[in-house]
This record gives sequence, structure tokens and C-alpha cells, in this order.
Amino acid sequence: MCLAIPGKILSIDHAVPELAMAKVDFGGIVKNICVQWVEAQPGNYVLAHAGMAIATVDPAEAQNTLNDLDAIARSL
Repeated sequence: MCLAIPGKILSIDHAVPELAMAKVDFGGIVKNICVQWVEAQPGNYVLAHAGMAIATVDPAEAQNTLNDLDAIARSL
């Protein structure tokens, strides 16, 4: 089973034109994620899986998912 996590794009680096990379905040953890194949900009939320953004998501939907993941983590 695969799991895609929503995160908020903080910035996008286009230094390598063929491989746009973004700093994405996943609830306080910031990772570099490839955003080459999605239409996204800073402030947008994306679903990330295996280091790649696979879709953009509505901010409310992203927050609901992050809240659910936080609740699961607290219950462990």
C-alpha cells in the first residue's frame, strides 16, 4: 500500500530547468520534493509520494488529512 502525504510548498528552485525542486513543509518537517510534473507554486499544497509531488490539493483537504495523521500519531 502506498501513502501520499500533503505538504505546503515553501519555495521552488528552477536552477535545473528539467527538474523543478521545492522545499515542502510536512507539518514542521521540511523536505526537498520534485514538483516538475505538477502545476504548483509557493503556498500551494501538494500530495507527495517517494519524493515527488503527484497532485495539488485543496488547502482544507490537506489540513484535514494532516489533522487525521496527527491524531493517529498521538494515539500510538
